[in-house]
Amino acid sequence: MISLFSCGSKDFTCTMKGTVIDRKSDTLMLKRVNEDFRFVKIFIPIIDGKFEYKMEVKDIEAWDLTFKSEYDEGGWRSFKFFPDQQTVNIELHPTDQFEKNKVSGGKTNQAWQKYTMEQNNLFGSRRQAIMKIQDSIVKTGQVESAEMKQLNELYHSPKTDSTERQAILAKGDSLRNNGKAYVPAFMECQSQLEKLSHEIKLWKIDKIRKNMDLNTYSLLLMDLLDLFQPIDIITIKNIYPAYAKKYPNHPYTAVMASALIGKEKIRVTGHFVDFTLPDLTGKKQTLSELIKGKVALIDLWATWCGPCILQSRTMVPVYNEYHDKGFTIVGVAAEFKNTNAMKKRIDSEKWTWINLVDLDQQNHIWDIYGISGSGGMTFLVDKNGVILAINPTPEKVREKLKELL
Repeated sequence: MISLFSCGSKDFTCTMKGTVIDRKSDTLMLKRVNEDFRFVKIFIPIIDGKFEYKMEVKDIEAWDLTFKSEYDEGGWRSFKFFPDQQTVNIELHPTDQFEKNKVSGGKTNQAWQKYTMEQNNLFGSRRQAIMKIQDSIVKTGQVESAEMKQLNELYHSPKTDSTERQAILAKGDSLRNNGKAYVPAFMECQSQLEKLSHEIKLWKIDKIRKNMDLNTYSLLLMDLLDLFQPIDIITIKNIYPAYAKKYPNHPYTAVMASALIGKEKIRVTGHFVDFTLPDLTGKKQTLSELIKGKVALIDLWATWCGPCILQSRTMVPVYNEYHDKGFTIVGVAAEFKNTNAMKKRIDSEKWTWINLVDLDQQNHIWDIYGISGSGGMTFLVDKNGVILAINPTPEKVREKLKELL
């Protein structure tokens, strides 16, 4: 048994007790911060504004509490806490009063509360002032520039065909990239928010360097796994060894080690990361053996990811044309609880290539490939395992196959 408690501490049961104030939601979702919401297994009922849940604790990790009603509506904000002693007390307020949320019980929660309060005291009022101005601009309905409005009108016109729409989308992207998609006042707010965000990021990195505990370790991990913000991989690589040395047996250490390898390798001109997973018969298959000597498309997908399925469908004609000429596809499905939906989907789509499964994300393949929280992605590799393209179109795959086979 491995434990991060000092001097012979053992696994224990943590009772999480909570109060919900001025909320109508009846269910909470509970997951580790580095897990995907689509794989949530724990649902906690809220009865008369109270909730309680017993957790079997081995390692002190950060967990997220989220109101299921908010998640179902597509917009939510999770509350983070650490089950680091026998009882943890939580108080949850409405979303617009998120800063009032509280947790007590244990040194790690105390450190987390201190961190969030300090951040809010330093940056909260400045952010609110900028957001207030930005919201007032949005309420006027005058956010987009005249040029962007014109593009939107053309895009939605019944006279515009699909080819023209693609050109309009490209022009819209160009306007956004050049800062001309929105009115100057709105862009100024965006600029101020970006500067403030950068300032907060530097402040956070300083805290992570100077205060090495499990609270800051969770912050470092989430920075590494963030899909939506650019990461400073060099800074994270420089900080990580000290945490790995202090917490050699903690789950974060293994996840970060894999993710760091993936962040460095999983890029065009980089190299695929090998793994071994079961197929639908339960037989363990190693990726490198399956694609040895072939040009291959590694297809990470899931039955709950509509865009992933659409992407895989487009590859069927390419596979049928080139699979006997040295091209293969290896699918990897991220499924929850069982493979029933996966089997049905493969049968209905008539995908004849091999499919492996990472059930309940036990092997962290999505973390390793740098797409934590995403439904999936495809990676085209050559015979030497070098990544040629990420999320390539069928046309791009064909182009490469004609060149290489």
